[in-house]
Amino acid sequence: MNRKRDDDLIQRLREVFDSVLPPSPVGEYPAEALAIGTYVRAIQHDKLGVITDAFYGELDADAQKIIIYTILLFPNMNPYTRMPNRNDQHYITNEYEYEVIAYLMMKPVDLSKLTANLGEGLFYES
Repeated sequence: MNRKRDDDLIQRLREVFDSVLPPSPVGEYPAEALAIGTYVRAIQHDKLGVITDAFYGELDADAQKIIIYTILLFPNMNPYTRMPNRNDQHYITNEYEYEVIAYLMMKPVDLSKLTANLGEGLFYES
């Protein structure tokens, strides 16, 4: 009897999760997302960066999937020396699509070339 109740509970939980966040194949890049390598400004951090990945998050009030971007943020630069500020570092963050400003007038950066300047190992070849 307990086994049947457990199975029913598991099935109900699965249905709830599927209704909130429908399953999507792993590695699926959203068709409507900005291109990888697009320059963006993360509003929350007020920093420039580039998109390294995108995936679907939760649903908004209109039941539309929200795109979440993985962004590599660059350190702020000293305007006189063009060197990074002393305590500022590269930073990786996930931001909702409405929390970034995209610079579409600039050609996306080639991430494989960017990694060569950052010491390799930040991105994986696909």
